[in-house]
Amino acid sequence: MANARFYNDDGYGQLELNNVVFPRNGQVEAQCACASVFTSALPLENGMLVVVDKAMGVIDLADASESRPFGLVYTAEKLYDRFAPGLKNFYMIYTDGFYPRVGYLNVGDLFTTNCVAADAAVYTTEAALTAALVAVQTTALYGAYTTDLGAIAISSAAPTLGPVLKVVKKTTMPDGQTAVQFQVASL
Repeated sequence: MANARFYNDDGYGQLELNNVVFPRNGQVEAQCACASVFTSALPLENGMLVVVDKAMGVIDLADASESRPFGLVYTAEKLYDRFAPGLKNFYMIYTDGFYPRVGYLNVGDLFTTNCVAADAAVYTTEAALTAALVAVQTTALYGAYTTDLGAIAISSAAPTLGPVLKVVKKTTMPDGQTAVQFQVASL
């Protein structure tokens, strides 16, 4: 399945933690560096689903048959340019020398992000994906990890590996960009 990124054409991925437990119960990883896969061509963005490889000391993209624990990137933003503030202007690459913050997901967690992708064969345009999201009350949609983008892939089929995220609704980020709210259905 080839995935295409949607909804964050203006900047990088953003994240709102609507109701998640990892900031309160301490299930946070903040002592692993970015893997070398995160370059300027594919930066680490807030809202990505990643895996934590504690043995190697890195945050990485998931493999097709993943066994490492999954987490959600929610790193505190650093302003690179005081004249271009905003959540949409933040990303990390492995040469930054900073460690990202990743929260381990729990069933029931609720969050909103514009760091989404979809099967490019099914959702050929952003409008097609938006139409599917509008009908989410009658037709279930799911989110899953992507092995190539890190963005959460939206599909009509529940994933068989990794966390199962249920699409709750189409919404917006604070700056008005279209976003998707997810709830963790199972791990």
